[in-house]
Amino acid sequence: MNINAHLPIRPGQDPNLANLIELLPCEIDCPFTYTIIDKRTLGLSTFLSSYPLAWQQEYCSKALYRVDPVVAHGVESVAPYSWIEAFQRKPIAGQGEFEALMRQFSLDDGYTFVVHDPQHRMGLLNLFNREHSPDFHARIDAIKGTLQLALVAFHSSLNVSTSIVSSIDQALTLREQTILGWVAMGKSYSEIACICDIRERTVKFHMANVVRKLDVQTAKQAVFEASRLGIA
Repeated sequence: MNINAHLPIRPGQDPNLANLIELLPCEIDCPFTYTIIDKRTLGLSTFLSSYPLAWQQEYCSKALYRVDPVVAHGVESVAPYSWIEAFQRKPIAGQGEFEALMRQFSLDDGYTFVVHDPQHRMGLLNLFNREHSPDFHARIDAIKGTLQLALVAFHSSLNVSTSIVSSIDQALTLREQTILGWVAMGKSYSEIACICDIRERTVKFHMANVVRKLDVQTAKQAVFEASRLGIA
């Protein structure tokens, strides 16, 4: 969705928002945003949100994503991160107006998941701890892998591109993508075997295929290459 066409978007108004909600684990009942940012220009091309509408209007119309430390941190990150990490960054010129808006709506605690694609864009899924629940981060940690895979799946479906497939000799199978995703989240082969209900040697077989298709030497290199290509 082009944010210049409809500002702000109301929940349920865009079918993409409903599609994203369907992909998220049932444990997630907090407000969230999904944005696509051009990493070179910090331009915003897609914005889906269940945050307060007044916040959406201010954030988009004033282009506060350009001074948002959560966005700035995402440019340099491939792993999920707490907003605490992002807020510890050196302040960006003009960040004061962003901080004032966050204080106005008590948006001071949350978690972000990020995915990068070959078009120099990143997709950000921001989850807001609306109730200031003390176990918010523990609950996110418990389903971190599922949330990251949901973001990858949604971002890929929303940004279909043949450049990813053409950069690989053979496209990864669904099973290979799934296992690669779990490896990227730090799961061991034995843990992935239990999660996917397959043998550990089968997990190793699929990862060997991933390594070969991505033209790298190790599983660790495969994770970095897949992240660079926007497929993990």
